[in-house]
Amino acid sequence: MFKKTLLVLACSAILTACGGGGDSSSNNGGNNPENPAIPASDLDKAKQLVDTTNTIISYFDSFDGLQSQYQPTFDAISDAGSDIGNASSLILTLASLAQQDAQGSEKEYNAAQLEALLKEDSTYGQYYYPDYQLSNNTLKVSVKPDSVTVTGSVTAKYWTDYVWDSKTQTGHDVFGNDATVTVNSLQLKAPFSASQSTYDFKLVAGGKIATKNVVSKKEAILAVNSDSTAQVVYNNAKKLDDRSSDQAPKTAQFKFANIVLTDVGTGAELSLTEFSSKATQVQFKDGSSTSTELIPTELNLKGKAVAGNENLNLEASIKLNNDLSKVIDITGGDESAAAFINADLNVKLSGNVKGGGTSIKPFSIDLTAKRNEYQKGTATIKVAVDKDALTADFKTDNLIGNDPNAAHEPTVWAKLSHANGAYVEIADLDKFTSAQIKVGNTSYATVSKVSDNVYSAKFTDNTVKAIAP
Repeated sequence: MFKKTLLVLACSAILTACGGGGDSSSNNGGNNPENPAIPASDLDKAKQLVDTTNTIISYFDSFDGLQSQYQPTFDAISDAGSDIGNASSLILTLASLAQQDAQGSEKEYNAAQLEALLKEDSTYGQYYYPDYQLSNNTLKVSVKPDSVTVTGSVTAKYWTDYVWDSKTQTGHDVFGNDATVTVNSLQLKAPFSASQSTYDFKLVAGGKIATKNVVSKKEAILAVNSDSTAQVVYNNAKKLDDRSSDQAPKTAQFKFANIVLTDVGTGAELSLTEFSSKATQVQFKDGSSTSTELIPTELNLKGKAVAGNENLNLEASIKLNNDLSKVIDITGGDESAAAFINADLNVKLSGNVKGGGTSIKPFSIDLTAKRNEYQKGTATIKVAVDKDALTADFKTDNLIGNDPNAAHEPTVWAKLSHANGAYVEIADLDKFTSAQIKVGNTSYATVSKVSDNVYSAKFTDNTVKAIAP
């Protein structure tokens, strides 16, 4: 799955003409200071570029098998996430109902009172539409003017379907995904009863939600190991409950920190070190009408997945650089020179996993991309497998076609560089047939397309090396 994304852009895009667009400032340096020994001759440097490319392609090509290697882990996290997701929905529903019912006063709710609130909320006229079936309920909710805390346990079944019997002309709800839910001091702080323009929220460190599936017996734990925060700012002061859902705030932001999801049986762990975002109010013009919306301007993600001795780390960020103080004209629904997405993107993927072989090797992929012109974009991708490293630079032009009904392919310039100084440069990836491998201004090999999946490099000493991703 990685080969089809960053790998293709990073390595085989250039030497095998499989890549796409983007760009960045070019350089001949690698991204790993511990590259293999640099050959003395420039000819051998050119050969090392091809050997390194094949080594990296071979390693990442084996990532096709990463899915099967990690499938038990991914399945465990997925199953754990499903139970935790259901449990979180139930807990937040009960906490919200209790907070609304307390109306700003300090109040304690036991299991029976919580179930009564839930039934009242799910009753419309004389009809009851339950989302949950609860038993063995010991949940308690403590409400204060500035916080809601949930503790206790419950066995919950969740609504999954409604079945109609045409013969008896009767129907019944179907519940499933039975799980025991245990909550340990899950606390949300917020200005529930205060009248103000700025609202600060906090999910307090130390809270936990644990689940045990009744059928599969799988256990999962969601732990809040640090305070997670959010803030919403409006133009005027009001109580939180008095605000209408369609009123857009001026700004909003949140930051979840050190949230850990663990599958108890396998030890598989997904750690969200940071998930944060900022948003601001923007005015859009569409023809003669205008609207105000809250749009995200910045997003950051850091996390890790661990399975035994192998691990994967991800860091990603995207930031809009548009001037959002101006009205954005989106008439027609397409980007224009006056209104296009101006953004920076950074993605880092690293870890220690089994690649092309049985040994675990460290690897990293570092992508930096920028678009600050309507028709142009740039990107740099640095790829390293143990001590083998390459840098791929891209510059894309003609991003947007003038004719919406015609086929359009951007023009992508690309350059692949080794730390030893060897590089290959292609003016237009889409029209690639051959290119020169150079050191300085001197060519030491010609890379040519042999077939759709095989390329070869013929060197000045008449030796030939195949490149087959």
